[in-house]
Amino acid sequence: MTTLIFGVGIGLFIILGLWVLAALIFLISLRIEKKVGAIAILLVSVLTIILISVPRASEKPAATENKVYDRLFVWRIILLILLLISSIIGLTGYIKFGLVETVRPVRISNWVY
Repeated sequence: MTTLIFGVGIGLFIILGLWVLAALIFLISLRIEKKVGAIAILLVSVLTIILISVPRASEKPAATENKVYDRLFVWRIILLILLLISSIIGLTGYIKFGLVETVRPVRISNWVY
């Protein structure tokens, strides 16, 4: 069984990350007027071809049926409660000290250019 993230495999994210990194290197090399960007694009092209040609994992599920128990459920709920409480405290502090504070306008007596 393969690991899927948002319905696609991890290999797509690896290829996408490589291309984003190559595009950033290419844009930076345009600014500094060096040929490193073309080399990065060529290298990522070769790596993409290699990664695409690597055989994929089988999509058949495992034959064994194991019950999976979530032993971290209680700790996740505790973390969720702590995050909720800290978010509420932060929001009330922002409302109390950030939004409610009055800002009085300052009169401009003369215009200086």
